[in-house]
This record gives sequence, C-alpha cells and structure tokens, in this order.
Amino acid sequence: MVTMAQAMSIVVAGASVAALASQPLLRSSVMAMLAKWTGCNAPGGMWRLVFILLALANLKNLPFVWHLRFSRALLYQLYLQPTPIPPHALFQPLITSTRTTLMETDYNLHKSNSSYFSDMDISRTHLFTALIRNGIKKNSRLGGAKKSAVAAAIGGTEGTRGKHIVALGGISCLFKKEILPYTKYEMWTRLLTWDRKWFYLVTHLVKPGVGKPAGWTLQPWRKSKQPDKDEDVDPEKLMGAVYATAIAKYVIKRGRITISPEQALQDADMVPVKPEGWVYAGETVSENDHVNGDILPKPVKAGDWNWDTIEAERLRGLKVAQKFAEMDGMHAFFDGGKNGALGEFADLLY
Repeated sequence: MVTMAQAMSIVVAGASVAALASQPLLRSSVMAMLAKWTGCNAPGGMWRLVFILLALANLKNLPFVWHLRFSRALLYQLYLQPTPIPPHALFQPLITSTRTTLMETDYNLHKSNSSYFSDMDISRTHLFTALIRNGIKKNSRLGGAKKSAVAAAIGGTEGTRGKHIVALGGISCLFKKEILPYTKYEMWTRLLTWDRKWFYLVTHLVKPGVGKPAGWTLQPWRKSKQPDKDEDVDPEKLMGAVYATAIAKYVIKRGRITISPEQALQDADMVPVKPEGWVYAGETVSENDHVNGDILPKPVKAGDWNWDTIEAERLRGLKVAQKFAEMDGMHAFFDGGKNGALGEFADLLY
C-alpha cells in the first residue's frame, strides 16, 4: 500500500521531470545526445537503432556472453562467496534465475530445446563450484611432496600429473511445459547422488516464487519465504510449476586418474571420513518404491550429519541415477551403417 509520503515523492519527482522536459534547450540537448549515440540522423541510423535494441533484448545470446556468465558463476563461488557452506547443506538446492529471450525461441515461439542446456550449465557451475570449492583451493595449494602423497593415495603416480579437471559426462532433459518469450524462470539445481565415478546433479526449471525455502544457507541475511517452517507445501502446486527437469553427471580427474566423488567431497570438507568398520544399517529404496513424489532433499540438522544420514540420501537419489547411467549402453547401437543409410545432407552450406 502506498503511503502519503511515498505518494508525495512520486508527485514531486513527476513534476520535476515534467519541468525539465519543458525546457527547450535541455530537451534539444538530450535529443542530440541520443541521436549522436545511436546514429539515428546518419544514413541507415534507424536500422542501427533497431539492431542496438535487438542486441539489448537478447543480451545473453550475444557472442562470448555465455563465457562471461560461466566465468562469473565459477569465480564468484570460488573466490567471492562470503559464507562457508556447512556440510549438512550438501543436498540443498541452489537457485539461479533468468529469462527466455526472443533468439532462444523456436518456430512455435517457445523456448528452444537446445537453449535449456546452456542455461543449466550456469546453474550447475554455481552449485558444483560451491560444493567442492574447498577441495579446489586445497589442491591448488599443495606442494610437490603432498601431491605425491595424494597420488599414492589414489592409486600410484602414473597419470596423476596436471590440474584437477571437472568434466561433464552426459545430460538428459525431460520437457513438461513450454516457456514463452521473456518469461522469467528459476533453475533449482542440487546434488542428487554419486557412485564410484560420477556425481549426479538434478535441475528443475520452475515458475518463480512457487518454491519457498525455509532458509538460505549461503545467504543467511535473507528472510525465509515460509510463514511457518512446518507448513507442508502442496505437491500438486510444486509439480504444476515445473517446466522441465534434467539430470547430468560429472567426473573429476587428475591427469588420467579419476578422483572418486567420496574422496572429492572429503577434500572439500563436505563429508566426514568414514569410521573404521562402518556399515550402513538403514533402509534402502527398493525397486517398488516410488521416488518421483519424494525427490526433494529431506531436512537435515547439523547434529544429524553422519554417514547414516549421508548414505540414506545418496541411496535414495541413486535409484534415479542408475536408470540414467544405464543409458550409456546406447553408444553400442551405432553400427556404422552396416545395413545401409538413408542419405547424407549438409546442414547449411558445408
């Protein structure tokens, strides 16, 4: 509701702008400056203005802007993030928001399927860098002797030279609803699970404002959007807000050696070292259990953070990730055309 003071401020500001606009000298100066900047008075000036406006309306699709977005996410989480991430937040989602531009739409004037992947690159970079940043910093500070110790710990010294590399191994996306031009949406990305080699991350593209986090781990100054932390969120409302969901897998390598996800998380101080002789004794998710309605991470308190809690959540996510991992078998369907091919056609000119 607008207060009397706010209303008076708006009236005064409007009157000031109107008074300035009524001055012929000032108006002509402003118009001349705009004409000079845009080149409207020059031959082809209107076309130049159209191209400038089109570029501004599609800024995220200009050359090298994706690289800028990626670098910003990586460097911020690695060096500028002021809040340390506590281990018990390992499975919490990280939210990034963006809009669909006109250049991202297809012939149906919906967001093009291919453009989902470039947006999710940025969201996953934010999350994964935040999770393993301590490990990245530690490895960058290791001396030669310590590097040799690490190499021996991961299986010898052969093939361990070089920096740690995080590589995307695959991604699959399920589309649920169309996204119209200039529609704002949120990407909720979280660690789903891991196995002996791969990290699995899941991203939900959703309508903004539907998800209401009970708290903000990396931004503790923000207020919770939930009036009551114990209030149940309507599952149908959440499902109705989903535009698409994707799963991706990452691997960490040093040279030719694969760093196991568990070791990487220990290096990042996100999981404790397993107690000697520890065996998981909790319940596992069976083949008949339905995980689709229980995909969000369960609330975990700092005092409950132990390997029983970690393994229970890891196994819950693994039931979904295993189906994705089985799709590696599709590579074997390539037969080189031993039974013939329909034809070969150039995409554009070559």
